[in-house]
Amino acid sequence: MPTGKLDTTTAVAAALRSVRQLDVRTKCILMAGTICAVLPLEVHHLLAAVVGALGYMLLQTLEPSVKHVPKGAKIPKSTPSEPRVAPCRSNKAMAAKDTDKKHGQLQPPAASPRFQVKADVKKPSAVPVRALTFKATGWEAEVEELVQKIMPTTESRASVNAIAAKVNKLLSPVLPEVVVDGFATSNPMGGTAFGVAVPEVDIIVTMNPMSYCGSRSTHDPSKLQKSLIRTCTDRLVSHGAFKFRRSAFRGSEPKVTLIAPAANDADAGIPINLWVNACTPAHATALFEACGKLDSRAQALILLVRRWAKDRGVSHAAKGHLGPYCWMLLAIYYLQVGMQDETPILPELSNLVKSGQMPSKVAPMSSATIAELFKGFLEFYSQHFNWRNEAVSVRLGKRSPPDVSLPVHVLLHEDGKSTQVGISIENPFEVQTNMGDCLNWLTLDRLREELGRGHDLSSRGASLAELLEPWSPPDQPDN
Repeated sequence: MPTGKLDTTTAVAAALRSVRQLDVRTKCILMAGTICAVLPLEVHHLLAAVVGALGYMLLQTLEPSVKHVPKGAKIPKSTPSEPRVAPCRSNKAMAAKDTDKKHGQLQPPAASPRFQVKADVKKPSAVPVRALTFKATGWEAEVEELVQKIMPTTESRASVNAIAAKVNKLLSPVLPEVVVDGFATSNPMGGTAFGVAVPEVDIIVTMNPMSYCGSRSTHDPSKLQKSLIRTCTDRLVSHGAFKFRRSAFRGSEPKVTLIAPAANDADAGIPINLWVNACTPAHATALFEACGKLDSRAQALILLVRRWAKDRGVSHAAKGHLGPYCWMLLAIYYLQVGMQDETPILPELSNLVKSGQMPSKVAPMSSATIAELFKGFLEFYSQHFNWRNEAVSVRLGKRSPPDVSLPVHVLLHEDGKSTQVGISIENPFEVQTNMGDCLNWLTLDRLREELGRGHDLSSRGASLAELLEPWSPPDQPDN
């Protein structure tokens, strides 16, 4: 007999036994209730009830049976062909559960996968990056030629404004209150190494999040910001011929990288960073323009440092390197405190970041050229800067330890035990934010290695082309 039919028969037998055990009075009440419920029904109602009961019994017999294990019986162990899967737990939960049974204290966590930083390896490229060539000869002449090439021009600003206008036109139908601004502190028209990884153009979409139709279902500001970026990206890619390249949602200000269609008779599209309600690009532009008003050499050095960092592969924030904004702060800080025996070129910028008030120019001013300043930058950070007990603070403009309000970034090595203190870079507009917290132990070593290489090449008279030779990761080792 099938198991389902046996279960049904057993249930009916148990119900009849329970009825027999009732006293006479209860049996009479039950019978009277049944008669009162059945008598008002017509014949076809009764037939429908009987058919439904029979159908239910049929469905019960068709259900798959469950084999019950009697109490006290041992459950056989699973064979190797049926492996048991452990539930997924986070590293923090596993470390908290792993307690010392003897002393009742938490054990130190084992090395987590997030500390296992992988070094970059060379990958095949359809379009290899070419080294920079110069028409001029000599260090000074090459620096002047490159500065003229990367300095923003009227044409480049017009291209950025055209991209911002196109983004505004595409987003207005779905986000009526949107305001789009374009920023570029360098000339984006000239192709560079890692140009897509580190775009020179920032497009900022500003809007009221509460006016977004999806805000009702999202209360987390970070999730709402990412949702807005996805909405803007989908619109630009589907309706505006923009090409998606990558997203960077791990930082405090998420963004996506797109390729804008060619504008103003340009031969190729321009890589851009798309942000929503972000402040960093506006802050960077404000500092860049203020430095230009104080001394034009400051703008030139900022652009030169950022170009060097990009070509040498230490400016891609998504890979754990310092971003262009951080390199700008390092260049400004050098011009404030790193001139050795000469007068600083830039003053402290506390009034600028607080109230927008321009500081006074430094006098008497140093006569160093842009090429000499770039050499001095590489020497300062490779030889004189205190990486452990000094904070880069353009707001204060003096060499001092990190403020107590600035979080110290401790880098945990691959073994999960060794640590080192990372560089402290104060965001002048948010003094409690350490901009150097994006580094890991591997990228910090790469950073110091590149600064040492740059200082070595520049001090022994190497050409700028050799100094800016595009970096490529080593070949993948054979296992």
